Amino acid sequence: MTSEEKDRIIKFVRTYDEIHDQMDLMQETINNMVEKRNTLVERVDELKEQEEEFLTGLVEKYGPSAVTPNKLMDIARCSP
Repeated sequence: MTSEEKDRIIKFVRTYDEIHDQMDLMQETINNMVEKRNTLVERVDELKEQEEEFLTGLVEKYGPSAVTPNKLMDIARCSP
């Protein structure tokens, strides 16, 4: 086998190795993104539960007519 042919074989192997390394890195990034997404979904679920409990308490305290979406948005818009 000529040295040029050996060099080409080496180049093919190195290129495949580089591609494999890049694919591994991409998979790790994807896994990290999935983990982050799951954490954010959990936070949203917790927040929804807290919000529901809070709004239920407001309705019990002030009545349903005082706790409407429009009134809550007015309060939220006035906050600093």
